[in-house]
Amino acid sequence: MKRYLKHFLPISIAIAVLFIIYLILFIATGQFDTYFGNGSSGTGNNDTNVTMNTERLTDERVFDYADILTSSEEDELRKLIAQREQEIHCDIVLVIISDENYASDNAMMNFADDFYDNNKFGYDKPWGDGALYLDNWKNSSWVNHDTSYCWFSTCGRVETAYSSTMISDLIDDVNYYVNDDPVRGYEEYINSLSRTMAGKTFSLTPSNSSTIPLKAMPIISLVVTGVYLLIFLRRNVGSRTTTPTTYLINKKPEFPVYVDRFLTKHVTQRHIERSSGSGGGGHHISSGGHSHGGGGGRH
Repeated sequence: MKRYLKHFLPISIAIAVLFIIYLILFIATGQFDTYFGNGSSGTGNNDTNVTMNTERLTDERVFDYADILTSSEEDELRKLIAQREQEIHCDIVLVIISDENYASDNAMMNFADDFYDNNKFGYDKPWGDGALYLDNWKNSSWVNHDTSYCWFSTCGRVETAYSSTMISDLIDDVNYYVNDDPVRGYEEYINSLSRTMAGKTFSLTPSNSSTIPLKAMPIISLVVTGVYLLIFLRRNVGSRTTTPTTYLINKKPEFPVYVDRFLTKHVTQRHIERSSGSGGGGHHISSGGHSHGGGGGRH
């Protein structure tokens, strides 16, 4: 019976690999929560009863205290933010400063959280769904630091959707452009956040490369599984191990007998740290007592 079942082992493993790959892609894009949870990682566009935040202290979304952008560039970003906010039902805030007093991850985190909290940002309610990207540009007056700092702060559904890895990826994508073309870098922040919250794409490479539509996920899974199956079957193809004279000694048949004898056993143990790829990356409570996630970087 066992020998019979061994014939189905490759295809069973292939099906398992196919399922696992698809499941990973499904969860990574936030679709699991959309379909099986409370829908918190989707846009909510089909919800006609979306609660609007009426307590927000400002309608501004672009705060350039460092004069990195021109007025027309700020207006361009405001228009893009307004469009994306309607699509994903999340506040999208950009703050640009140039202050050496905030040249550390902890200081940047506190600044970003307090700015979000003090203005009562959140699409659905104060301190609700939204994100804030804080960019601290180095200038010639800086003495103790020689690099610019940035921080991506998340709240509400955005905090739930973003893992630590996803936060790092977004920051890397923004920093890929921001030094040479600040507007393009900040557009990447806005568009990357929108893609993730809408569940439209799953980026396997930085945004300057290509992204993968959700419709392509089954195809990707099938291709990877097919490659695995071909390699597995090829490695397990039987080969000829005997010849007509293998068991002939002096023209007489001889069949050697081999016996395995158990001698001893040695076991090696290793501790492997486990980490979760789910949302809530960088979770903490702000000084105002509100839940945030986030992470920082340099450029």
